[in-house]
Amino acid sequence: MLVNEETGADHPSRVPNGLTASAPGAAVILTGIHTGVVDVTVQLADAPPATTVGGWDEVEDVELISFTGETRLGGLMGHLPEALPNLTPHGPGRYGMRVHARGRHIDPSAVPSVPFEFYLVMIWPIEVGPKACARLGVGVAEELGLPDKSAEIRRWAREHARPECEAGAHRRERPPAAPHARPGHRTGDRASVADRQSLP
Repeated sequence: MLVNEETGADHPSRVPNGLTASAPGAAVILTGIHTGVVDVTVQLADAPPATTVGGWDEVEDVELISFTGETRLGGLMGHLPEALPNLTPHGPGRYGMRVHARGRHIDPSAVPSVPFEFYLVMIWPIEVGPKACARLGVGVAEELGLPDKSAEIRRWAREHARPECEAGAHRRERPPAAPHARPGHRTGDRASVADRQSLP
């Protein structure tokens, strides 16, 4: 699965923790199956989760950088489930993303029409608003009547982003697995996986 916004940002080519990784303007979430349907729930929050939700095989944290405030999660071939909301509703800036996964290792060779892989994606703002926009160069050129340098700024951000494998960039927990999804999550959706998200 891909986390996208319409900036042409490059997705990370490496996923050191095996589940998810991010780059400025983009992120990936690896599924176990090559082709088929998975169940995805997105939960938006105003602050980092106080506790870890139990019942998941894997839990990983990464940081998202949004240049547009319009970030979507979908399948590798561009399918955007309508039930899943904009991941960055507070506008451009920095966000935390916690990915929970269950069932990725049940049968990677299957092509399911009924999902047995489940994902919970939690998103919260870290730094948003005018200061965040200024740091990212969003809208500054337009306000000052100067040439738009946002593409150059995004390229600089990608080149100087914290390495994906740097200590502390990711968080892994393996609580005991539960047979059913936890109640109380925001409405989820089923996303079609058209290809394995192991990028070159």
